[in-house]
Amino acid sequence: MAELIILANSVKPGGHCVAGIDRRSGEWIRPVSKENRAIPSLVAGKIKLLDVVEIPLTSCRPKDRYQRENRLVESWDWKVIGSVSSMDILNYCEDNTIILHSRNDRVTPQVLEALPFEEWKSLQLVRADVIFERDYWNRNRWRASFYDGSGNLLYLKVDYPEVVARLNNGEEIESDCLLTISLAGPWTPPDGSQPERCYKLVAGVIEL
Repeated sequence: MAELIILANSVKPGGHCVAGIDRRSGEWIRPVSKENRAIPSLVAGKIKLLDVVEIPLTSCRPKDRYQRENRLVESWDWKVIGSVSSMDILNYCEDNTIILHSRNDRVTPQVLEALPFEEWKSLQLVRADVIFERDYWNRNRWRASFYDGSGNLLYLKVDYPEVVARLNNGEEIESDCLLTISLAGPWTPPDGSQPERCYKLVAGVIEL
């Protein structure tokens, strides 16, 4: 049984991607289902960022490509046992480094395969001064524009539905935010016109 501080709850095919930091170990965990690695919307919809949730996990740590933090869910008997404040999680921020292995919005499999499995990282919490704007290429999407700790400008897709809904309603989001950045699994266009890439996305937004 893990006690996770929930810091990510994004949308993915088949449901949601939920992740958080284990209160006991201080490590990231991404609970995943055996079937499609997605968390059902009926489960994910009951939890919020900063909730502390008891989640039954198996002892199995699947070696999913590039997502070392994945752990299989044993049952859907999830229980919210409390919550924390945004100030309580500031010590988990990793601000003075590049984000998830590269200086832009993607990582090639070759970069990750050159690293030992233990060094793969697909989740990172950062504090940033963020500008939210409509996607230049797809006006139905939103992106977060900000600098990482090494001065690299990132322009990442926002996949956190609560903030997307607020932006679509014309609400302003505070610029001083904690962002959970997640590295998705490898993707290539259906026609194979481009090589595989793992894209970074914003899976959680906490205003400060």
